[in-house]
Amino acid sequence: MNNDDYDHSGRFVPLAGTMNTRDLGGLPLSGGRLTAPGVFMRSDVPMGLHAEDFAKLARLGLTTVIDLRQPHELERDPSCLQGRDGVDWHHVEVWGHIDEEEGPADKFDIVAFYLAALDHAGSGFARAFDILASSKGAALFHCTAGKDRTGLLALLLLEVAGVPTELIVADFALTHDRIGPLRERLLADAERNGVSREQFSRLLGATPDMIEPAIEHLRSRHGGAAAYLKRHGVARATLDEVRRKLTT
Repeated sequence: MNNDDYDHSGRFVPLAGTMNTRDLGGLPLSGGRLTAPGVFMRSDVPMGLHAEDFAKLARLGLTTVIDLRQPHELERDPSCLQGRDGVDWHHVEVWGHIDEEEGPADKFDIVAFYLAALDHAGSGFARAFDILASSKGAALFHCTAGKDRTGLLALLLLEVAGVPTELIVADFALTHDRIGPLRERLLADAERNGVSREQFSRLLGATPDMIEPAIEHLRSRHGGAAAYLKRHGVARATLDEVRRKLTT
């Protein structure tokens, strides 16, 4: 199916306390099938959830949360779901695996960070897959904007499931127009800390040209998502379970 023919709007989960929560279900697969709804959700940081949001997530069967942020981000913007009864909360770093010497020379080149994360954060992504495979109910994973670290984990999940490349790209790009207020807050924070808005804004887009090089890198250097995850310790049974959950 061509992305132009597909309406993604029904995949968003309307929450008062987030801007960018959506279900990975409902994406076309081969043979007319769709990815399964109600299994994995991606999001921006859930730090302002209301009572109605908690009730909605409970109705959706949420049991597992993976927070992909750095420790200082957890302190700055605490998640409403950390420590919540009935929710298994897990902290899995991505950027923390990128050593200063191995990271991009240009600290505002977000595409270079994606490639570095794939090269150095495989153990983090592998741990996330183990958690998702064993989740008893629906699982939600997030970073700050639900764009970069979240986007890379979503890429791995959707490729393992067999979602066509153009729809993986389209799913990533949905974030661009959803996070305007968050983007402005992050730009203002950067400016207060002496970082130019023009430079910092390079980190905050979510257009196709930002994820396409990561997909190419994943395939050309690492042999695709399944091979990449196996190389970093994900058992075949774990991959099969994640694929089963997302495609049944």
